[in-house]
Amino acid sequence: MARSLAGRDAGIICLILREEDENVFIADGRDRRVETPKKKNRKHVRLITGENGEPIRFSGEALTNRFLRNWLREQAGRVQV
Repeated sequence: MARSLAGRDAGIICLILREEDENVFIADGRDRRVETPKKKNRKHVRLITGENGEPIRFSGEALTNRFLRNWLREQAGRVQV
């Protein structure tokens, strides 16, 4: 999980789907869907950690937009930003 720091989507909580060089591809299941993730500079996102200080990661099989929205909402209560 990450929080966008810059751009029109600043402040949103999203999931990093993949990484390439200095860029990450993020989705939130609503504005940026899993099928068309947003390419964002790595410097413009901050990883969100859980209670133990480790980054929160998604570990599942199929990722749909509906599931992603619900998962992000559920995880939002467990984060330290």
